[in-house]
Amino acid sequence: MNCSEERIKHLLDCQSFCAHFPYHDTHFICGEGTINQQPVFIIMSRGEDCDFNVLWQWKTIDHIIQTTERAAVSGVPLIYIQDKLGGIDTHFDTTNVFSEDMSSLLLSPSGMGKVSASLARFAHRNVLISVILGPTSGPLALPLMLADLVFMTDRGAFCMGRPDMVKAMLAEASDLYSLGGATMHARHSGQVQCVFETETVLFSRLRTLFSLLFPRQHTINFTQPDEVDVDTIIPTDHRVPYDMHRLLSVFIDKESFFECSPDYAQEVITGWAKVQGNPFIIIANNPKYKGGAIHRQSATKMVRMINLAAKCRTPILFIADVPGFMIGKIAESSGIFLAAAELFKAHVNCEVPKLFLVARKAYTGGVFALGGPGFNPTAVLAYPQANVGVYSVETINKIMTASLNEREHHILATLKAEVSHPERLKDKGLLTDVITISQTREKIMTYLFSDSANL
Repeated sequence: MNCSEERIKHLLDCQSFCAHFPYHDTHFICGEGTINQQPVFIIMSRGEDCDFNVLWQWKTIDHIIQTTERAAVSGVPLIYIQDKLGGIDTHFDTTNVFSEDMSSLLLSPSGMGKVSASLARFAHRNVLISVILGPTSGPLALPLMLADLVFMTDRGAFCMGRPDMVKAMLAEASDLYSLGGATMHARHSGQVQCVFETETVLFSRLRTLFSLLFPRQHTINFTQPDEVDVDTIIPTDHRVPYDMHRLLSVFIDKESFFECSPDYAQEVITGWAKVQGNPFIIIANNPKYKGGAIHRQSATKMVRMINLAAKCRTPILFIADVPGFMIGKIAESSGIFLAAAELFKAHVNCEVPKLFLVARKAYTGGVFALGGPGFNPTAVLAYPQANVGVYSVETINKIMTASLNEREHHILATLKAEVSHPERLKDKGLLTDVITISQTREKIMTYLFSDSANL
């Protein structure tokens, strides 16, 4: 069994794969099969099973485009798997890709540009997942970044320009993995969502993810979360950091959490979980990092998950412990307003059940960033100790100076009482309910999975 057949065996259901074309004289295998009985289309580099052949380029391009278009018509997910052709070394041989057709491949309407255009059209409405198992760069890497999710092994790498090109054009010394290795993309660029040591583990986890993205039926068997002392999870002092993962473990099915981009923009947690076997997406602030404030990177991370939820019709639980969007010179120069705008667009384009829960605090624009009132959540909930408002109590105290008149003092005192007592906001009809941590699991079922939540 060759490398390509082994990969198909690990990823797809047994004997489900059907190749669209003979692949003995192309660089890619294109076809379709199933993962957990969910139909899926596959475009996969043959990797070490073949060397680069200039005579195969046009046929390879044609096959990729045809399979992409067939997947778009079918409306099912597409997995694009890339690996370096030839041996398993990580060296790029620049001369290996030179051919008389290079100008035509670049400028022909049916050349490499059409591959990117076809995948871009597909990804606009359908789920595209990229898998990177070896080094790639330039035009071969660009289509991979159109994906909703990018999985990569430690051996994988991708960069806009190979190290030899960087040296030739910029006189900068670099290596493949500092330019585009797993660590760089998972922690710094944010372009890779999940990294695995081996491709066998990667394919196994991808199959697990498919059961969350495309559940075939309700899972009856699930494990209740461990019982813990919930009173110790969230510090009463709003300035004290804590790890939001601890709160999640209290109410989701045990060992059901599949985290996305765990090493990037850690002030926000994104991933999939289950309650009573029902899969949903979690987007939560994590006060352990940067106080849970929303930066450009964390907003981008949230947008990716919201857009994927829209495509897969997956409900979302938003958990807020957020002071708001980050402010200051660095935040402004990073493009925080543009990131916020993209986040708001994602919210209104995602028409799935969404539940907004304030764990400890939610101030100003942070309320909207987490899909709060105005963005049509099925409910707005808060824990008893939560503070919700335009200003924190500390900020209101700073505003209440001697220069204010009696009326202004009264307004601020009333506002401070509302911010720090969510029951008052509930009485005014501004919150749906104030709940305990122990009730979270029950409320998720009510507001994300009941018949009324899906109207």
